[in-house]
Amino acid sequence: MDNVKETLIHLISIPSVTASPSEKEAIMYLEEILKEEGIETERIYKDPERLNLLAHLPAEKPEKEPFVLISHVDVVDGDADKWNWPVFGGVEDGGRIYGRGTLDTKHLTVMELNAFLNLKRSGRKLKRDVYFLATIDEEAGSTFGMEYVKKAKPDLFVHAAVINEGGGFPLRINGKDYMMVTVGEKAVCKVKLSASGRGGHTSAPGGDQAILKLAAVLEEVFGAEAELDFGSHATQETMARILGSRDCDNPVAADIFGYSGQNTIGLRDYRIGDRSNVIPAAVEVVLEFKVLPGTRVEEIEAFIRRHVTDGVQYEIMSFERGFESNFDNSALKSVIEDLKTISSEEGFSCEVLPMLALGRTDGRFFGSEGSMVYGCSPLLMDDSFDVVLPKVHGNDESISTESYLFGCRVLDRFIEKNCL
Repeated sequence: MDNVKETLIHLISIPSVTASPSEKEAIMYLEEILKEEGIETERIYKDPERLNLLAHLPAEKPEKEPFVLISHVDVVDGDADKWNWPVFGGVEDGGRIYGRGTLDTKHLTVMELNAFLNLKRSGRKLKRDVYFLATIDEEAGSTFGMEYVKKAKPDLFVHAAVINEGGGFPLRINGKDYMMVTVGEKAVCKVKLSASGRGGHTSAPGGDQAILKLAAVLEEVFGAEAELDFGSHATQETMARILGSRDCDNPVAADIFGYSGQNTIGLRDYRIGDRSNVIPAAVEVVLEFKVLPGTRVEEIEAFIRRHVTDGVQYEIMSFERGFESNFDNSALKSVIEDLKTISSEEGFSCEVLPMLALGRTDGRFFGSEGSMVYGCSPLLMDDSFDVVLPKVHGNDESISTESYLFGCRVLDRFIEKNCL
């Protein structure tokens, strides 16, 4: 893969919308590149028409934990009427490459593929096993993607070092440039609240209304959000130490900093009747708790029990543990120093700032098993976090060509240093 730009453009041109036939086409394109380099690949699938791809470069005598390069090739669709460039055109114009997936996350796929192939081409001995893993279905919850891969290859997910999406985007904060690197994700807990009562026509409302019971509990629960004070603040404290302040003049940076120290409740779904002018006899809502790493499900359940009154029932529907890299671990310090040094040598002088991922990624399947997961596709200030956030899943998604090529070089050198 001598030309990483053309490879990215070709991958973007494959309209691999989640659950579409082109998911398979994108995976097979990567498979072909790997096979041309003499690298064996393995297809992993729950459905033979929806493939995930795994490739492995084994070390003769591994000295360290495996290194796993993960990304997803499925993308959300785009409205062609709202784009100024073809949604899947991969058009380069004015120093930028346009198309769905340029930021989420086909750019990372090709960055990782480039580094993986260069390890093979080097002919040098590896000090650890290295895996390249491209998956599908991430945009729909990963049931056919990483979740299934974990069931098929559970040993791969335990105590590995993982490069993932979600970071690498730079930000200018308080007069200095930083490269953001994700080092953890919040836990997510879904709780269903339900109530029943007397139904009937709205012209004759009774006193025993399910909707009134549930409304009172929701007011109580949301009003007590400040009580959600559990979990680890280690990431936020590390951010403050590196920044030298808890204040950020960049609004996006301020939001990221606040997010790293907050537990929140959101309304995920609801069912409050299906006909007008009818008081429903049964209602329910699903709340989503996004809480800091280290939070236990028992803590959330204790909070719910305190604030859910008689007449309303609760059910813990799911709980996905959060995770966070150990800040006492020398591995994280090494990651930060390596990225800072290599980025500077490639022309971008910056500090490296850890953060929590702003959403759930496929990294959660590794982090929950004790793996160290770092979100990093290094980019330049043309693609700063505040610029790219609206483009992810938005119109005219694009990446700076110079920024992308910079990221290919940095990640290649970073992976080489940590694996050869």
